[in-house]
Amino acid sequence: MRVRIARYVALGGALLLASGGAAVYLTLCSSLPQLEGEIPVPQLAGVASIERDENGVPTIRARSRRDLAFATGFAHAQDRYFQMDLMRRAAAGELAELLGAPAIKADEKLRIHGFRRVTAEVLARASETERELLEAYTEGANYALEQAEARPWEYWVLRTLPEPWKVEDCVLVAFSMYLDLNDSSGEEELAKGRLRQVLPAALFEFMHPPGTEWDAPVTGGALRGSAPPGPEVYDLRAEPTRLVALNAPASRTPLEERTMAGSNSWAVAATHTKDGVALLANDMHLGLRLPHVWYRARLVVESSGEEQRDLVGVTLPGLPMLIAGSNGHLAWGFTNSYGDWTDLVVVEPDPENEARYLTASGSEPFEVRKETIEVRGGVPVTIEVRSTRWGPIVQHDEAGRPLALAWTAHRPQATNMHMLSFELARNVEQALDAANRAGGPVQNIVVADSSGRIGWSFMGQVPGRANYDSTVPASWRAPETGWTGWRRPEEYPRIIDPASGRLWTANTRTIDLETWLAFLGDGGYDLGARAAQIRDALLAKASATAEDMLAIQLDDRALFLARWRDWLLDLLDAAALEGHPLREEARGYMEKWSGHADEEDVGYRIVRAMRLQIRKDVFDALTAEARARFPQTVFTPSSQFEGPLWMLVTQRPEHLLDPEYPTWEAALLASVDRALAQLLEECGELAACTWGAQNTLSMRHPLSAALPFARYWLDMPHRPLPGDSSMPRVQAVSFGASERLVVSPGREEQGFLQMPGGPVDHPLSPFYGAGHEAWVKGEPTPLLPGTPRYTLKLVPATS
Repeated sequence: MRVRIARYVALGGALLLASGGAAVYLTLCSSLPQLEGEIPVPQLAGVASIERDENGVPTIRARSRRDLAFATGFAHAQDRYFQMDLMRRAAAGELAELLGAPAIKADEKLRIHGFRRVTAEVLARASETERELLEAYTEGANYALEQAEARPWEYWVLRTLPEPWKVEDCVLVAFSMYLDLNDSSGEEELAKGRLRQVLPAALFEFMHPPGTEWDAPVTGGALRGSAPPGPEVYDLRAEPTRLVALNAPASRTPLEERTMAGSNSWAVAATHTKDGVALLANDMHLGLRLPHVWYRARLVVESSGEEQRDLVGVTLPGLPMLIAGSNGHLAWGFTNSYGDWTDLVVVEPDPENEARYLTASGSEPFEVRKETIEVRGGVPVTIEVRSTRWGPIVQHDEAGRPLALAWTAHRPQATNMHMLSFELARNVEQALDAANRAGGPVQNIVVADSSGRIGWSFMGQVPGRANYDSTVPASWRAPETGWTGWRRPEEYPRIIDPASGRLWTANTRTIDLETWLAFLGDGGYDLGARAAQIRDALLAKASATAEDMLAIQLDDRALFLARWRDWLLDLLDAAALEGHPLREEARGYMEKWSGHADEEDVGYRIVRAMRLQIRKDVFDALTAEARARFPQTVFTPSSQFEGPLWMLVTQRPEHLLDPEYPTWEAALLASVDRALAQLLEECGELAACTWGAQNTLSMRHPLSAALPFARYWLDMPHRPLPGDSSMPRVQAVSFGASERLVVSPGREEQGFLQMPGGPVDHPLSPFYGAGHEAWVKGEPTPLLPGTPRYTLKLVPATS
C-alpha cells in the first residue's frame, strides 16, 4: 500500500506543478469514487451495499435482483464511466463527438453498421424482466454521476461533461464486443475471393486446408492437407508466370501472424481431479488497455423473497450481468468460435435504374440514409450509407458491383440478454440450454457443475445457410441462396461428460470437421498448436488440482517451434555457415535456446523471426500473380497455412520455388538472412535481441498520449513478458490474457482470478493498477474478494 500511496501522491505533485495550482489536484481528488458512508437512493426498494477489499475489488449486495442491477450500474459508473462511454460511442460511431477530428475516420466506418437502429429492435424483443434490469442498471449508473462530487477525471481533462447513460447504451456495449471478435469489414473474405479468382483451384485448396497435423479437436481426428499440386497445375518457374512473379508489386503481406482475438478454456471432470470436484479454467485473450475491459466483482442477492444469487467472476462495464465465472453451482467460460459470421454479398444493380438492385423477388430500391457525425471543436460531417435487404454496402468488387455485408450483428435476432439465465443454472444441461438460446458474438462455452460434470457447446445465435461457398463473395439474387433463418437450440452440437473427462477449446475446431463446417462455417479458426499443448497437458494430469490449471495457463513452452529450430539447424550446416559469421552467431543462440518463449531468450526470437520470414517469402511467391492483378489488396496466409508451408520447405518442389532463386536452399537462406538483418536493425546486435526486448507490455490509457507528463502514472509499467501466440500463455505487446480464472463450482474460496490493470480508472486511487503485478508474474490471487475495508451503503429514500 505504501508504494501505491507514493505513486498517487507523486502523480498529484506532478499535476500540481504542471498546472501551477493546487486547484487542479483538488479537482482530481474530488472525482475519486466515494468508498464509505450512506447515500439515499429513491429508486431502491431495499438497502444495497458496495463493499471493497484492500485491492478495491467489490462485493455488491442487494435484497432483489433489480436492486442488484442498480447497485452494479452505480459501481461501474463510479469506477469506469469513461470506459463505458468509449464502448458505447465506438459501437455507435460517435467517438468524434467526444474526442474530436482524429476519430472521424473511425466513426465513418462504424456508422455504416447503424447499431443504434439495431439496438432499438433488440430492446423491443427483450423480456419484461430483462428490460427492468437494464433500466435499473441505467438508473444506477446515472445516479452515480449525479451523486459524485465531480465529474470523472477524464472529462475534466477533455473539458466536457459526460452524457447520461441510456438503456440502449447497454446493448451498444454488447455490440462493441462484436466489433472486437468478428470481422466487420469483409476485407478478409474479399481478399480470399480475389486469390481464388487468380490461382488454379488445386493450388488455392492446397494453400487453404481445413486443418493440419496440429489439429486437436475433442472429437474427430487431425487432418492432413493435400499434397502440393504438380507443375502441370501451376509452375512458378515457367513463362509467363515467372515474368509475372518477378515483376509483381512489392508485397504487402504482414510479417507477423494475425493476433487471434480468442481465448483458452477447459474443464476437468471430478473423476480426474485430486479433490473429486470439477475444475474450470478460462483465460480470454483480448487487447490490453486501460481502463481494462473486465471489471471483477462478486454479485449477491440475499433476499428470501426471490431466488438467491451469489455470483463471482468478471463483469463488463455497461452490462448488469456476470460474463464469466461461477454461481456456486455452475462455472462457465468462453473462447471465440471463429465461425463464419459475415458474408460479402455481390449486389447486382438494376440495369434500368441505378437506385435499385435485383433480388429473387424483383427489383428493390437501395435504402439510403444520411448519418451526421458530430465533431467536438469542428464542423459536423455527413456521410451517406446505402443498404440492401442483406446489409449495408461496404465495398465494391473489381467489376464495380457493390458488396453488401451480411453480419449477424446487424440482425436483432442475434443479440439478447439471455446470458442472465446463467445466474440460476444448476447443472450442465441447464447451462447449455441457456447458452444455445442466448445472443451475442458466437462463442465456445465450457461449463462445469458442482456435481463434478462438464460440458461444451456454443453460445450465440447461428444463421442457417443455403448451399453456397460462404468464404468468398457470392450473389444472393437467386432463390434459395443466402441465409435461410436461425438454427434451433436442439440443433446445436454438444459434448457432455466425455470419456476422457476433459474438454478444451482454444479458438480451433472442437468437433469433427463435417459437423463444425456445416454448423459454423469457416471464419478463420486457429491452428491447433495451442489447443494440442493444452490437451496434452490435461491428459498428462491423472489427478489435477487448481494449481495445475494455473500452471497450464502460464505454460510458455514453445513446442510449436521446436521442429522449426531443428530444421533450421539442419539448414545452417557447415556449408551455409562458411563466410557468414552472422549465421554462425545465430546458430549458437539457437542451439542454446531454452525451448520456452522466455523473455531473456535470444534463440527463441531468432527461430521465430526466421520462420515468419520464410512463411512470408513462400506465401509471396505463391501469390505474386494475384498481387499483380490486385495491387491494392492485402493477401494474408490462412491460419492453417502452416501445413502447406511445412510440406513446401521439407519437400521443396522445384515448380513452386520463387523464380528469383536457383534452388530452394538459396531461397531459404535468403529468408534467413533477411530475418537476421531485420533483427540487427531492431537490436543493434544479436545479443540484445531477447524475446522480452520485443515482447514488452504496452498497456496504455487512451489519454496518456495527450498527457505526456502523466504517462508514468497513467500507463502500466513497460515490462518484458514471456509467452506468445502458439502456446497456452498467449502474450503480445498489447494483447494477452484479459483474465485468468480457475474455479471449482461450490469451492469458490479455493479459486484463482488474475487480471491486468486494476478495478478503478482513477490514477489517484490506491486501487489503480491493483492486482496488475500478480497478473504479470502469474501469481495466484483469490477469486473471492477479501475482507471488506470500505463499505458504501445505498439506502432507500423517499424522493
